Amino acid sequence: MELIFIASMIIVVALIFVLAMIVKGSSLKPFEQRFRALITVSKDEEQVEDKYSEAYEIVMEFGDLLAAEKNLEQYYGVKDIYDRVEEFRAENNQAVEKGKVILKVVK
Repeated sequence: MELIFIASMIIVVALIFVLAMIVKGSSLKPFEQRFRALITVSKDEEQVEDKYSEAYEIVMEFGDLLAAEKNLEQYYGVKDIYDRVEEFRAENNQAVEKGKVILKVVK
């Protein structure tokens, strides 16, 4: 019984090793490339969904700030949102223009 357990564990480890080689490998055969595409597609979709949800949160917070009644709260809130947007762009390799930010209070 122990021999069957050890053999099955060796097979599982070998399969994990083969999968890792296919995902991280280069100069793959066409079958291996198709298999790699199936594995990595789900990972890319999750990343896009995470980026979308983070951007959605930023926009919703911005909307809440605009609905606030205190001007000072809006001012500092918009500055915080601007910093979050800069970080989001930097994480996603988008160009960020550095310049002096001037915010005016409009009544």
